[in-house]
Amino acid sequence: MSSTLKELAADREHWSYSSLNQFLNICSLQWAFQRYYRLKPEFVSVNLAFGCAFHRTLEAISLQRLDSKIMAEKESRDLFADFWTRQLQEDPNVRFDEDQDAEKLSEQGRGLVACYRNSIDPAEEVLSFNQAFCVPLIDQHGMVLEKPLVGEFDLVARKSGKKSIIDWKSSATRWNPGKAHKNMQPTLYLYAYDQNNGTGPLPEFRFDVLVKNKTPVFEQHVTKRGPDSFHRVVEKIKLAESMIAAEHFCPSDEGMFCKSCSFQGACKSWHREKSKLISVASQAA
Repeated sequence: MSSTLKELAADREHWSYSSLNQFLNICSLQWAFQRYYRLKPEFVSVNLAFGCAFHRTLEAISLQRLDSKIMAEKESRDLFADFWTRQLQEDPNVRFDEDQDAEKLSEQGRGLVACYRNSIDPAEEVLSFNQAFCVPLIDQHGMVLEKPLVGEFDLVARKSGKKSIIDWKSSATRWNPGKAHKNMQPTLYLYAYDQNNGTGPLPEFRFDVLVKNKTPVFEQHVTKRGPDSFHRVVEKIKLAESMIAAEHFCPSDEGMFCKSCSFQGACKSWHREKSKLISVASQAA
């Protein structure tokens, strides 16, 4: 029996896409508050809670697709509403934006999963979903990094003999056509696939994106990667590790994610309380 993502993540210190993206692209100080100093979040981001319910629903749809069945639209809508209610019970400290409430987001989520369900290509065969992986990170000189890469493919599918690694996203706006080609996630996930398979051509990577318009929109963004991009991302990981060892964490004061950050209070006092944070980190270690 293959290991789950939770089991692989608990086994040893590791890197994941979410951790690397947080450190390199969102805010290294936010990364430090959560994963190095291990501070308690001030609240749960509504986007995080919504994304969990969204993913759970698409997992249930994918389970039926393994048996070549397409879930009824009403069932998919009702399932999201149930997962959303349960998510709010599991995360009681969710912070909503001013124009949001639980019912509005329930309605929005029901529309998104119905849009996804109605956009499924019946000619596409689902091979697996929630497929976890753990692979070594090896640089271009053959050096193996101490921490491996751990993650999970949302969906692996095949159509006309061609395999795709698929990740589900919900988005407030339509994606720029070039966004997928710059994104780190396809690089890491296709690197992991290459490490585990090693022979034959790499599959394509596809983002299935549900846009939160008044009338939901379904988009697909396909991209590919190769060895040079794998070497580049491992070098970036090595740089991140050197910055962490030196505790070089910098706040992203003009970042687009500041509003939803659950460490806003700690961030405001960071420059005055660095010694206190170091003490907290040593106690958590």
